[in-house]
Amino acid sequence: MRIPPLLLIATMLGLAVRIGGACLRPADLTMDHDGYLAHAQMIVQGEGFVGPYTHVPTAFRPPAYPMAIAAVRCIGLSVPASVAFINIGCSVAIIWLTWILCRQLHLPAQIAVVATVITTFDPLLVRYSILPMTELPAAAMLMAAVVAWKAAEKSNTTSDASCARFYIVSGVLWGTGSLVRPILLLCCGMLVLWRLILQFQSGTANYKKVSRTMIPLFAALIALSPWIIRNAVHFEQFIPATTHGGYTLALGNNPDFYRDVIEGDMQFPWPGPELDAWQQRMIAESAAQGVTPGDEPEQDAWYYQQAVSAMKKQPISCVKACLLRLKRFCAVTPGVDDGLPKAVTILIGLWYGLIWFGVVAAVVQSVIGLWRVPRSVDQSNLRPQTSLADLWLVVLSFMLLHCFYWTDTRMRAPVMPIISIIAAVGWQKLFQHTLRGIPSFTTPESQT
Repeated sequence: MRIPPLLLIATMLGLAVRIGGACLRPADLTMDHDGYLAHAQMIVQGEGFVGPYTHVPTAFRPPAYPMAIAAVRCIGLSVPASVAFINIGCSVAIIWLTWILCRQLHLPAQIAVVATVITTFDPLLVRYSILPMTELPAAAMLMAAVVAWKAAEKSNTTSDASCARFYIVSGVLWGTGSLVRPILLLCCGMLVLWRLILQFQSGTANYKKVSRTMIPLFAALIALSPWIIRNAVHFEQFIPATTHGGYTLALGNNPDFYRDVIEGDMQFPWPGPELDAWQQRMIAESAAQGVTPGDEPEQDAWYYQQAVSAMKKQPISCVKACLLRLKRFCAVTPGVDDGLPKAVTILIGLWYGLIWFGVVAAVVQSVIGLWRVPRSVDQSNLRPQTSLADLWLVVLSFMLLHCFYWTDTRMRAPVMPIISIIAAVGWQKLFQHTLRGIPSFTTPESQT
């Protein structure tokens, strides 16, 4: 099949922007905010996935990204080159997968063009392509899993064996992706649950359909099983994700944060001195209550208890905090000082303002399309407009989790390709005549 010329152009421009960013800010490639490079160094040294300071097995961070960096380093690339190779490679994959997903959804070619262009130049996706963080790898795994999911549904009407294979591939991608960002497992569960609801609601559910729908979830769990087994051996506990969740939940749900930011006049994010004071107090209190220092599962459970207690004691502040996190998740500007000129910040705000305008326009269209589907219609034959419900569920999964856990704007980076497609759909209905003038990705050869 001939590759659409505009897709090649978008890919080249995306590469140029990201390589240019790496050249302009080379120090960002080694700015190890989350310790992934430090974990990768331990693997390179032959110690395995251990804490950089403790040198004992850890589950505080998901392992896939540090392992990928370590693998690339082992073939001779430097640390900055390894980060650039993985992140920029993921960027290229995201651009292509965005276009492929649009075509799988049978969306007009103009929508594919707009969505792919948004993905190519999205400020969040560009910014985090040169930082050693999991935003780009998570986005690539997420898009690949959704594309494989859609491929399974497309083959559902022609070949049961092909459908099952694509579902297995999708499940493996969901499971492996959850080793980059654990939230991807939640996305998989939401999509499987939605399919089961549609089947039972339409009266088409049977053993064959239900078992086939469950394949991605089972495959995801199998792909995740080595990590679960490893944690069971080292920690003697069931840890499917990380031991970081309790701290992240408590960070945005504690009396100090409620007092300073939610009920007080301090701006989000929490100022450094107040945050440091809370962290030191938590360390002292956990030790005083008998929590073993260095016992990650025990500390994780203790932080969960503190967070739940704060949420129960101050439910109104908790609701306000949830709304603040959703606001930050959907913010049009980063909300943190990244050294950008004011003019650039304004342009970023306009960019995301237009995207959210398209998303809002798509909300009405998706809801109307969803409710117009007869209850007796089989989910595998839903119209393309209705199939956007899958995209909404992926975004909803992220918003649901980050409604409670510590959140800032970068947390939505993995779903920006999905949001780009939704926004393009919204714009298409509002500006049909304008979008008709945009060149199509498809060519006469590819149409035939």
